[in-house]
Amino acid sequence: MLLRLLLCCMLATIAPSALAMTLYKSTDANGVVFFSDRQTPGAQAFVIQERRVEPVRPPLLQRPPASYPRQAYRYPLPWRGGPFRLSQGPNGSFSHTDAKSRYAMDIAMPEGTPIIAARSGVVVKTENEQIGRGNDASGNFVRVQHDDGTQGVYLHLKQGSVNVRVGQRVAVGSPLGLSGNTGNSSGPHLHFVVQQSTAAGLVSIPYEFNQPVGVLPNFALGN
Repeated sequence: MLLRLLLCCMLATIAPSALAMTLYKSTDANGVVFFSDRQTPGAQAFVIQERRVEPVRPPLLQRPPASYPRQAYRYPLPWRGGPFRLSQGPNGSFSHTDAKSRYAMDIAMPEGTPIIAARSGVVVKTENEQIGRGNDASGNFVRVQHDDGTQGVYLHLKQGSVNVRVGQRVAVGSPLGLSGNTGNSSGPHLHFVVQQSTAAGLVSIPYEFNQPVGVLPNFALGN
């Protein structure tokens, strides 16, 4: 047992330094067995082969690709001229209370203000013949479907001013018509809303303009 213990100790200290080496077993005058890396007369030779120990590598975990939320699209102001001011914002108590208009914004502006596309897309619906309140609360309008499936809707336009047709592709800044006071409107303004199609129908979704509108003067309020 002592012999095996000594042999293991020698292997542990010497073997890592070389791929293979020779040890010599000898017995002294007192009968004590010892090992040496030097040959002595009558010593018994042992060839020690180092065993390579491969490091254990942890298994590679298949991690799903990182998912980052897409930056929300910020809309340039959909009109020319101004400055104007927000007269009713999201969740407004006057008319922005249902699913289709919850996040809409009303911008008070004089009738005849040029209305332009705030995002590129394809015109999918228009109305251009309504007079005053008419039969449709939206009045005259243009609906543009964006490439991501959302739709931008420009409501209460002036009768006869819509100058785009269904199927036409528009770019950011393309003229759509003129602001008006048609449909369910208490004064000249543009109602702009972004909607998305769901199983329950079209619903209004949050959006932001890339410029502040809440601090601009409001001609409708005399300031």
